[in-house]
Order: sequence, then structure tokens, then C-alpha cells
Amino acid sequence: MVGSPWSVPGLAACLGMLAVDWVFDVGEAQAAKVYYCSLLPTLFSFPHCLRVVIPVAFAGICILSNLYASWSGQHGLAKVAHLATCAVLLFGGLPCFYVSVRSVQMLCGGIDETAQITTLQQAHAAMFVVFLASIAFEVAGHAARAKSAPDSKSKAT
Repeated sequence: MVGSPWSVPGLAACLGMLAVDWVFDVGEAQAAKVYYCSLLPTLFSFPHCLRVVIPVAFAGICILSNLYASWSGQHGLAKVAHLATCAVLLFGGLPCFYVSVRSVQMLCGGIDETAQITTLQQAHAAMFVVFLASIAFEVAGHAARAKSAPDSKSKAT
């Protein structure tokens, strides 16, 4: 068990999409409005939604697989780390995503554009922390599971 867990590339892809959003968050308000109002419909239409669905599903499946693998063995610290990943994403990432989508809907509706851009900046900054924490928890869980795994050389006879 060498390297990083497979969940990290999915989380890193989400972090990359977030970095692109951040460029528009801190740029000109009109450019941000055009970007977000063009992007919003793609979240809910096929096949455009796959841009988000694939990395999220990939990361989610891998995180749940890591959690299951740590749960079925004697990997106490790994369980805690993978549970922490789930908690951070559910109770931090999901609300931030909701706030972001709601804010974009209001931005596109012309409701207090300056406030909506500020809300997006704050939600995206929080999501950045959530994704970094999730990556750190996944790597920590992977390392804890590798450390507590029985040495395969001692089993070979």
C-alpha cells in the first residue's frame, strides 16, 4: 500500500474546478456574472453535468471504499480519518455547494450582484478548506491503514 489513495485525484479535480471559479470570484463582476450564468445550466443538464459528476462520484466511491476497508480491519486511526473526510464533505462541502448554487441563481436574477459575488468568494474559500482537509484526512487514513497492515513478508514461508 504505497502512494496516495485513489480518492485524492477526484478531490484534486474538484479543487481544480474550484480554483477556476476563484479566478472569476476575484475578477471583474461582469465577467463573473457571465461565467456563472453560463455555467449554472450545465450543472443540471446531461452530458454537461458530467464535468462535475464524474470527479465527485469517483472521489465518493473511493472514499466509501477506503472507509469500508478500514472498517473491516483493525485500523482505528484510519476509520477516524475516513469518517472525518465524510463528515467534512457532508457538513462542510455540501452546504457550501448549496450556498454557491443559490448565490449564482440570485446573481443571474440580478439580485444584489455585489453581495452575491461576496457570498461566492466566502463559500468558495470555505470549500477550498474543505477539499484540502478532505485530501489530508484521506492521506492520513491511507497512511494509518498501511502502517497497521500486517507485514506481508512475515506471512511468507
